[in-house]
Amino acid sequence: MLSRSKLFLYNRYQFLSAVPRIFNKTFLHTYQKSSPPANLPDSYLFYPGRTSMLRMEEFYHSTLSTDLMILSYKDPESERKFIEKRQKEHLPIKKSVLTRDTNPFAINRPSPKSRGNKKRLPVPPKQCHKTIPKLLKIDVHCMIKEAIHSKQHLLSGIMALQCITSERPTVVYSKTGVAQWKLRKDMPIGCKVSISGPPMYTFLDKLVEIVLPRMKEWHGIPITSGDQNGNIAMGFPASALSLFPDIEGNYDMFPLMTGFDVIFNTTAYTDYEGRMLLSGFQIPFTPRKKMGRKGRTNRN
Repeated sequence: MLSRSKLFLYNRYQFLSAVPRIFNKTFLHTYQKSSPPANLPDSYLFYPGRTSMLRMEEFYHSTLSTDLMILSYKDPESERKFIEKRQKEHLPIKKSVLTRDTNPFAINRPSPKSRGNKKRLPVPPKQCHKTIPKLLKIDVHCMIKEAIHSKQHLLSGIMALQCITSERPTVVYSKTGVAQWKLRKDMPIGCKVSISGPPMYTFLDKLVEIVLPRMKEWHGIPITSGDQNGNIAMGFPASALSLFPDIEGNYDMFPLMTGFDVIFNTTAYTDYEGRMLLSGFQIPFTPRKKMGRKGRTNRN
């Protein structure tokens, strides 16, 4: 019979020999001392992040998104017809080759080219809370024709876009050459910038609240604008660039003012939903008005 001390040593040996089988490496790894989370105030990797949303962003999430969900609702039958229309393929239309009996003028003439062959538009998913139209990004670009003669004129446009968007623009180069304009291929002729997130809503806020109300002889965007995918574009003259508060206070720093274009990229699948989203941000749209006796139309 073993004594008490020998029995204790024997039981300890049996336990230690069974430890590698019970506690494998994966199990022991969980018991190691873990490093403290990095996003704590006492860590040197602490980043405070955003504490609140911008006014335009908060307005969209609190008020506008629910209104758009109701206004863009489609009943199941109209939604099915809309999806079937998007899924339809537009094959090229081929004219029948005319023979000598039907038209003698078609002899020894090449066959006419096929017409049609439209591109298929993207098919939207089923309606849910994730398909509510919203802004993805805003593209701002300008073309500076004076840069053909001197590249130094690009600096004024680059500085102006950087001031109004808070993002650094990229230079746009020409793809082809035009001899009448003295334009050669790969010449810098403009600049562009894409903004999203908080800078996008900041730029939209300045555009809607400060620039558009102060513009003269501007009646809004035409009601027919859009690229059939929910993206809306609008152009501004050179005088609108000086209305931004970032440039108005330092007007003497910009020797050249140029016009610019703004493209609103949205998640909408139709132009109607895209215009409805921008009208919720107080961007006006105007219908086409008839001008003159002959019934000519003018987009104001």
